[in-house]
Amino acid sequence: MNIKTLCAITLTAVSATTFAAEKTDFQAIDVNADGFISLEEAKSIEGLEQVFLVADINKDGQLDEAEYGEISHG
Repeated sequence: MNIKTLCAITLTAVSATTFAAEKTDFQAIDVNADGFISLEEAKSIEGLEQVFLVADINKDGQLDEAEYGEISHG
């Protein structure tokens, strides 16, 4: 494992921990109420943008409530 990969993993872990500590309700982030959090919506919450790609388990470019729940519960 190279240093860039290690740094990326560490940064993601720290961001996820920071984000989980400041949990925001899913519906409050889902501004357009479509049932998903887009990357644009995620940018409004500190730390969420940094963990978005890791949290997007099915890689569809958005977070559903279950994916959001995985990261918001630490």
